[in-house]
Amino acid sequence: MTAPLVLAETAAVLEFLAAQEGPHLSELPATDMREVYRQLGDAFDSPAETGIRTVDFAGPDCALRAYFPGAAQPGPVIVYMHGGGWVIGDLETHHALCGLIARLSGLRVVAVDYRLAPEHPFPRAHEDCLAATAFVASNPTALEAPVTGIAVAGDSAGGNLAFFVSDRLGREKVLGQLLIYPVGDCTGPAEGSYRDFAEGYLLDRRLMDRFISDYLPDTAQTAQRDVSPLLHDLDTANLPPAVIMTAGLDPLRDQGRELADRIIAGGVETHYIEAAGLIHGMATMRKAFPSGEQILRRAIAIFTDVIRTELNKREEGKA
Repeated sequence: MTAPLVLAETAAVLEFLAAQEGPHLSELPATDMREVYRQLGDAFDSPAETGIRTVDFAGPDCALRAYFPGAAQPGPVIVYMHGGGWVIGDLETHHALCGLIARLSGLRVVAVDYRLAPEHPFPRAHEDCLAATAFVASNPTALEAPVTGIAVAGDSAGGNLAFFVSDRLGREKVLGQLLIYPVGDCTGPAEGSYRDFAEGYLLDRRLMDRFISDYLPDTAQTAQRDVSPLLHDLDTANLPPAVIMTAGLDPLRDQGRELADRIIAGGVETHYIEAAGLIHGMATMRKAFPSGEQILRRAIAIFTDVIRTELNKREEGKA
């Protein structure tokens, strides 16, 4: 492999992380891993958006947090599923990102605090996200105004969860999907970006192995369709339009590329954006990655346009 492009902002973060002492993140107990993840956010992420009102409320099996960019109005809602390998991450680690999505889109966002592994292995996170999405679509009073449609979004493992919900519910119920460096194959590919960026770029093979073994303790589960959709035929005709964003220095980069390629081949509107020279995790490290933030904002803008276009098509079809 020729030397990859590494932006200066990326090099600075990687140099800082390499200088830190202590065990590899994958070697820590899950509770300690979660604390380190929160500390990374404190160090590298942007502050929460001002002027965004939030309301915490209970979903069917887990907590939810709604983000209001203004007075509640009838309209579509974005359901967000956080990343963290199904093991780490929560409402707080993705609080700033969900607020940004609400402000830029002008839409209500609901974040899902799904149950985490290893305490709650597969398929708990998938079940929680599917149930939460259906619950949001049912017009819960906490959202204060009618829900006229649902879109889904997520990063990393959350991207996997968002795609799963899209795949299960289909384009009749989901207006669009925003997948930020999604997981598409849990069997540990031995080639491409999974090999080329196996170490040294924050998310590495050791950490992915830990996430996968915690969430999928039965190795036979790793090839299951819900966690490894790229190993299966996709019902692309039933998928909603997609915006897929990857990072150039990410082990998961090629999985996002392949997912986009296969959805496009199925004739579904798909927007693919690759952040060259940046690493996995940049969406929740925006203070450290200003160029990454600009790319993220562009992806959110496209996603918003997709949602509104699909909603208009539905309304025209009813006329």
